[in-house]
Amino acid sequence: MNGNWYCTDCEEQIDKEAIDDHEADGHHVKGHFRPDRLLSGDPELVGTQAGLDGGDS
Repeated sequence: MNGNWYCTDCEEQIDKEAIDDHEADGHHVKGHFRPDRLLSGDPELVGTQAGLDGGDS
């Protein structure tokens, strides 16, 4: 998972190691995360659609 941190008070992107310093100064820090890869479809349905093509009919 990739993450970026942003201090809304300083209006700049910060390193993960600087989060505690900014928060100790009373600043608000936001994180934006993106998975390394995206799943296609609903994760609860993965594997359940394999039986739709063939089956006992």
